[in-house]
Amino acid sequence: MRDRSKNKIELTLIRHGSTKGNEEKRYIGRTDESLSEKGIAIISSKKTVFNNCDLLFSSPMKRCIQTAEIIFPNVNPIIVDEMREMDFGNFEGKNYKELSDNKDYGKWVDSGCRGKIPGGEDLDGFVKRIMTGLEKCLKCCKEKNKKEVSDISATAIVHGGVIMAVLSSLTDNDFFDYQVKNGEGYLLIFEDDKLTSYMKI
Repeated sequence: MRDRSKNKIELTLIRHGSTKGNEEKRYIGRTDESLSEKGIAIISSKKTVFNNCDLLFSSPMKRCIQTAEIIFPNVNPIIVDEMREMDFGNFEGKNYKELSDNKDYGKWVDSGCRGKIPGGEDLDGFVKRIMTGLEKCLKCCKEKNKKEVSDISATAIVHGGVIMAVLSSLTDNDFFDYQVKNGEGYLLIFEDDKLTSYMKI
């Protein structure tokens, strides 16, 4: 039996539906694209997969807010600005073919995609920002938990890079171990601020 004195938070991280840029394999970070018709269809087909939640969080980007509206039409999301996707700087909006002759892109790839992107972010700075956003989400969950004296179920509609940042920071695994397709994600279980388990959904 679980110790009821511990605060339990179930946090589901869902990657937004696809956009035209996603489908063309472009680096889409700060570009505020809407969902494509395909993206809307895929997310709409998954509506029944995800349970209702006590709290709903979202990146401020259109693609995330639209996804939230489709899955949870009657819930207003709490916008967490720090949960935006990585800023791809000079690589933004381009795909690997278009960048194949770009020396800066070559250096970035050779760094394991961890180096500073010209005009954009580096991986360490991105992950630090995301974890600040996660702390805000968990704090909000804990405040609701204390008021209602119950386990809290929350969902965050975010980006693929955000999911990778969160899980690689909370485990000993690599950032790229947690890549997910649009509309997929992970369920994370926290007890007293510690990740106790997680599973792909």
